[in-house]
Amino acid sequence: MFSGIRLVITAVFLLVFAGSYGQQAKVDSLYREYSKTTIDTTKVNLLIGICRAYEEVNPAKGVGYAREAVELSGRVNYNKGICVGNSLIGGYYKEQLNTSLALKSFLKAAQAGEDGKLYYELSNVYNMMGIIYSNQDEHEMSLKYFMKVAKLAEQTKSMRRLAIAYNNIGISYKDLKRYPDAQKYYQKAYTIFDSLHFTRGIGSLSSNLGIINHILGDDEKALMYDERSIAAFREVHDTASESGIMANIGEIYNDEKQYQKALVYYQKAIKISEKYKTTEFKMNAFDGLSKVYANLGDYKQAYYYNKRYLALKDSLHDEEGMRQVQEMEKRLDNEKQEKEIEILKQKEEIQSLNARSQSEKLKRSSIIIYSVAGILLMVLLMSVFIYRAYRQIRRTNVELAEKKKEIQDSINYAKNIQQAMLPEVDIMGRHFSEGFGLYLPKDVVSGDFYWFNESNGSVYFAVADCTGHGVPGAFMSMIGIDKLNQSLIDKKIEDPSEILSALNISIKKALKQRDDSAASKDGMDIALCSFNKQTMQLQYAGANRPLWLLRGNEIIEYKPTKASIAGFTDNAQVFAGQNIQLQKGDIVYLFSDGFADQFGGTHKKKYMTKQLKQKLIDIHELPMTQQEAHLEKAFNDWKGNLEQVDDVMLLGIKV
Repeated sequence: MFSGIRLVITAVFLLVFAGSYGQQAKVDSLYREYSKTTIDTTKVNLLIGICRAYEEVNPAKGVGYAREAVELSGRVNYNKGICVGNSLIGGYYKEQLNTSLALKSFLKAAQAGEDGKLYYELSNVYNMMGIIYSNQDEHEMSLKYFMKVAKLAEQTKSMRRLAIAYNNIGISYKDLKRYPDAQKYYQKAYTIFDSLHFTRGIGSLSSNLGIINHILGDDEKALMYDERSIAAFREVHDTASESGIMANIGEIYNDEKQYQKALVYYQKAIKISEKYKTTEFKMNAFDGLSKVYANLGDYKQAYYYNKRYLALKDSLHDEEGMRQVQEMEKRLDNEKQEKEIEILKQKEEIQSLNARSQSEKLKRSSIIIYSVAGILLMVLLMSVFIYRAYRQIRRTNVELAEKKKEIQDSINYAKNIQQAMLPEVDIMGRHFSEGFGLYLPKDVVSGDFYWFNESNGSVYFAVADCTGHGVPGAFMSMIGIDKLNQSLIDKKIEDPSEILSALNISIKKALKQRDDSAASKDGMDIALCSFNKQTMQLQYAGANRPLWLLRGNEIIEYKPTKASIAGFTDNAQVFAGQNIQLQKGDIVYLFSDGFADQFGGTHKKKYMTKQLKQKLIDIHELPMTQQEAHLEKAFNDWKGNLEQVDDVMLLGIKV
């Protein structure tokens, strides 16, 4: 639920408007100047000024003037007018939640800005494009554009712009789950704002640092940053932003299972957001309250706040926005009617000229006849070409079918190789009473794999989730199995945490990954365990994948180190190990994220880990083979007719 406070390039001011009358007076003044001037670039700038004057009171009307500015700028090759005008149009579409048209307008603005080397305007455009892509969960694209903003800020030596870019880069890295990178950029932005004594920026960055520290498991530091953020916003009298911080604090207490404290902070967030109309923060608070009440078992309240959350989410495209769109469409319709009238006038003039010259009319008739004959001849020739093309397409389709069969045969052969590399299940039978492995690849071959091996009286087992699925994921899984065997058998490394450190380095080396390299950044998430049957001691280490221990009627979760194997992870990354004393009847579950991330059900939502936990608790008394059957049925029933989104691997072992 956490959402970072994103900063925009343009400075934020508190403006006092004199009502729509004052705005109209400003528009009238600008339009009088526009009527007097004969210089085209000055006209463009005045049209843009009129558009900006309408932004607060009637943006749909204002965007029409932005279109006029773009059209006039195109006629006189005025790059700045094209850039700024399209940027204003893009901003309008963004507010109307029309992402496609907004991005098209911003791309036109960016092209003009690049042609004219308009670094200031380009910063604004790239920043808005980054925000749009981030809102669409296209985080790689958002990172690309925020990086462009940072580069421009460095070129122009604009420290405040650079800090804003660093903050937004941090949010993109956070959304990509590259948490150390996010923390690094947040800290760089915070340092710049602190040196500039920019209190509002300090408040925003403190909030984002609070979020990232909570994600990384340091809630004490997270709460310290949240308090610092609240103090900064109060210093600049920005009470509205406090509602977002209150919701973040509520999320922390909810995750810590301090539900009463979470309720207090979510209610504070709602109270502030209702006063200052910060819709997004209020929506997050409703969502948080729904989760807290669900955790408390008060499903009536949970349902109530979930309904309010969904209603608020659906209301973002409100009636006023629709009215503005209709007004813009009316303006465009008027322009279309004026053009049609002009065309009719031209037709009347042509008819008048034809009436004066009968011979000219006959001459034109001859031209039409010859033209029609020529067109018919062209149609005949094109028919011949189309028939030949049709025959070629049929031959091509036959060839493609043969190629497809060859590729499918190759993939099936790769499946046999991958299955041959998977370990023998009877290894586990020598150490545990019973178990199962639910293995549902998305494609013929899979990026998820399980691994077993033995050494010095202990059994080693793991479940891994490689980058991607299908053929690329299968290649990664084969590399992972090979490197795990090397670490345990060849290198004699027996501690799971040390095995993961060695695995991280060996896979990065195998894929030629370096920090300064543009090579593949693929990797894997993995949960790895060793178990000694004599001592009943289990050692666990994880890279982004947890271990669930079902004891009695409760699941105990052991959390992993929040870093992947290889990819963006440093060679020096340490993976924490945990020792667990097992008891007779305990069940250990290791799994990839494919089951919980599957969309389905009545509302086409994700299955989620909470529902998976409850499912395992409900069926834990059944024999392990029956548990596997129940889980597979639950997955298929939930998925229904929807496409499987990822590989699924779930390993259950009973002591």
